[in-house]
Order: sequence, then structure tokens, then C-alpha cells
Amino acid sequence: MKKNILLATSLFISILLKGQSLQKYYGDALAAYRTKNYNEFYSNIKEANKLHPYHQGVLYQLGIAATLTGKKAEAIQALKQAILIDADFRLAGIADFNSIKDSPEFKKLLELQKEWQSTTIHSDTAFTIKDRTLHTEGIEYDAAHKTFYLGSIHKRKVIKVASDGKVTDFCPSAFEGMTSIFGIKADVKRNLLWVCSSPMPEMENYDSAASSFVFQFELSSGKLLHKYQSILNSKNSVYGDLILSKDGNVFISDSKNNDIITLNQKTNKIEPYYSSPKFWNIQGMAFSSDEKFLFISDYVKGIYRLTIKTKQLTEIKSNVDASLKGIDGIYLHNNSLITIQNGVTPLRCTRYFLNKSLDEITRFEIIDRHHPAFGEPTLGVIDGKTLYYIANSQWGGYDENHHLKPANQLHDIVVLKTQLK
Repeated sequence: MKKNILLATSLFISILLKGQSLQKYYGDALAAYRTKNYNEFYSNIKEANKLHPYHQGVLYQLGIAATLTGKKAEAIQALKQAILIDADFRLAGIADFNSIKDSPEFKKLLELQKEWQSTTIHSDTAFTIKDRTLHTEGIEYDAAHKTFYLGSIHKRKVIKVASDGKVTDFCPSAFEGMTSIFGIKADVKRNLLWVCSSPMPEMENYDSAASSFVFQFELSSGKLLHKYQSILNSKNSVYGDLILSKDGNVFISDSKNNDIITLNQKTNKIEPYYSSPKFWNIQGMAFSSDEKFLFISDYVKGIYRLTIKTKQLTEIKSNVDASLKGIDGIYLHNNSLITIQNGVTPLRCTRYFLNKSLDEITRFEIIDRHHPAFGEPTLGVIDGKTLYYIANSQWGGYDENHHLKPANQLHDIVVLKTQLK
């Protein structure tokens, strides 16, 4: 999902609560740098980093400031964190790094940057959809009927893709107040299709007063069974993803309010389930195989694990040379988490392997990085050992007024597939 607005809102609130201004510290730091007052540059950018320790731009400037004030170890660490998020930051040939450029640590950093700038491709095209106005985000697969379901942000509808590639509408545009479609989940056992819908400026006939809903359809017929609306923030929510438990319970992540909500199918109401002030911008969710834990991706901070029974929240630890920032979709497969990361450079699809306790990442593998089909990959679905995911959702396919760009500046929708070892 294009998170700029959501991130700006959540980060602004976070900073205000601290009673400080990230922008002021950052601006003062750069002003001090320009006058070569490097001690003041360092002190201000350090304060900015305390407010937002996950911001790659702040980390990069902290690396420069630490170098210029003789703090080599801190400089290397900050620069490493920065390039793991954005591998395009300039390191080589920058005069500010002259004091450390010949050190083994800096040379190792350059090698790490080169590795992250390289291309890795393990996925092939599963199918393409030749409708450049769709702008898809969510995807689901009904293996029993060999049918894919994709949601359209712009067209406000769900489409079906049959095994022969034929594309049809599962429901018409703006059906029963339907807005932009995010998470989709099929419950084949119960013959249900669940759909998250939230208003976005990129949708046709945008109405800022529109509400978020969760739709329940009969999978086989497309008949609408129920439309759920929140009793809390239906007009100020973004239902970013949706997950089903084995017994059919529905959980939704509200990316705007950082809440996990659930459906009470007895009262036909959306109810609060869990929230935490630790969250900055939650996105995807994935159950452990025994459903003891719920993994939650935070677009800014990384991955959390919620213990269902006790509601204990644990941040997943990681000491591997990879950033957990920018995770949109997240999926469990054989003690590993498959993530689709679109808030990093380069864009990537990564597999993170967990320890036996499921609370620490022990290693990782890149599934795709710099894939030629990429144009902001978003969500996916796993069928057995095959991962399918949307490669180019086209959040960047709009002008500054949220109007679609001309067709020659857009692309056909590409869904990638790869076999998980």
C-alpha cells in the first residue's frame, strides 16, 4: 500500500507526543553542517535519531555527523542501517567519509552496499492482466476451483481470474458502497469470500465521507451475505489486510489507527481486538501453524508477535544484515516468514527464517530483488509450496491530484510466482 499519508499521520502524532520536533532537529542539524559546526550537527541529528530511529535519511546523516566528530564505530553502524533500508545512499567518493574510507569496516560496508544493489530473481510471471486502470493491491487463490481473486484500488471492485486466464468481475464497481479493495481471503470450506474496503483518493469518484467496510460474499455465487461496519472509526480507517483463523474467525488490520479488529458474527459488528502504542503503522498479519501466535508487520519498525492467549506483544529480534522496514504482505511458511517489502530500496521479496521459539530471525534469503516487473509489490498468497504475489500495484500511477496517468505511463498488472524450497 502507498503509505505516505498514513506514515505522515502516525509519525507526526508520535513526535507530538514526545513534545519535540523531528523536523526542527533535522533542519538545525543540516544548518549546522553547512556552517561546519560539526559538534552541533551531531547533537541535533542525534536527537532526531532518538525521535525516529528507523528513518533512513536521519541514519545516513548521523553516519556523516559521527564520522566528522571522530565517532567511527557509531558512524559505521548508522551507515549500515541506512543502506540496508536504502542501498542507493552515496558512500564512495564522499569527502565527509575521508577519515574512515580506508578502514576495513568502511570497505566491508561498501561490499555490503554492492550486494544489496545487485539483482536477485527467483520468480516467473504467473499471469498478467491487461487492464492498466485496475490498480490492484490484494490477491487470493481458491485452489479447489483454480481461481484467483484480485481487488482493485481504483475501480473499487473484485475480479476473478480463471485457470484459462479469463478475467471477469466478481462484483461490479462501487457495489453496495464498496470503495478501494485491500485484503481478500477465501474460506473455501465455508464457501465464503471476505473483502476489506476503505476509501482512498486514488479510487474512482472519491468521497472522503465514505466508510470502510468488510464484505462477506458467498464464494460460489458472488451473492453478498453481509456488510460489516465498525462501531468506532469506519470513516477514519484503512482496512489494510485481513486474515482468517482455522475456525473461520476474521481479523483485520486498521493501518490508520494501528488497531487489530475482529468480526462478531453474532451481533454483525466489527469489534476491537488488540492495539498497542508500540505500533507505528501496522500492515499484514500471519498466524503461526498452531495459531498460538499472530505475526504483525509494522511498516516502520519491523515484525511483532502477538500471543493470542495472553495478548503479550513481542518484537521479533533480528541480527541479520537485512532491514525489516517497509513490510506490506507477510506470510508464514515452514517456520519462516515470507515478506513483501515496498518501503525499501531496492524493492524486495524476502524470506526470514525463525528460531524454534519463533521470536528471532536466524537467517534470510532474497526471493526477488530488483525484479524487472516490480512497480511497488504489495500482497500475495501461498498455495502449498507456491508463492503468488502482485509485482506492480501501481500506487505511483497517479498525478499529484490522484488522477490516473495516461495509459502509456502505466503497465499491465503482473502477478509473479515462485516455488518455496
